[in-house]
Amino acid sequence: MTRGLALLLLLACAPAPAAAAGRVISATGQLTSGGRALRAGDELPNEEVRLASGTAVIAIEGGRLLLTGPARFTPKKSQFRLHLGSLLSALKHGNRRFSVRTPTVVAAVRGTDFFVQVGPKREVDVCICRGALAVKGAGMSALPMSAENHLNYRFWNVKSGTAREKSPRVGHTDEELESLRALLAAEKP
Repeated sequence: MTRGLALLLLLACAPAPAAAAGRVISATGQLTSGGRALRAGDELPNEEVRLASGTAVIAIEGGRLLLTGPARFTPKKSQFRLHLGSLLSALKHGNRRFSVRTPTVVAAVRGTDFFVQVGPKREVDVCICRGALAVKGAGMSALPMSAENHLNYRFWNVKSGTAREKSPRVGHTDEELESLRALLAAEKP
């Protein structure tokens, strides 16, 4: 009886599980977390998720994300850490804050459409597809980016911090972005 009471007290004092970072809508590749396969309808855990290849569409509060593998990312409610791969997002315009952290830069947004790709050498492409965001890296002041139709920069680490240059759009299409926008528009309030 005392062991049962001790277990009950232990469970009562344990922290509540963190809210899910999002939900899987679909996946064409193998999406896993902690060795467990994630399928359509599953909640994203607040731990590293891997996409071996293919794509995964993720629903987050006020947005839709398209991940392209191979990818490794750690989702949180208002922030994704993208270690490798690419992420295309369509977010409702408004006050929702969302950021994508990469090994090189952080892209902080408020209701916008953007793309982030992390390459194998930690080079990062950031495209503001429509709207505004700010990109910050080590040793550089925040770079405000705004566009109505794709503005792309490439970032990489150098000894003194983070270097950048304008670059051509890579890794995503207008059709993919329109598909995400359509999914977001169909969201039930």
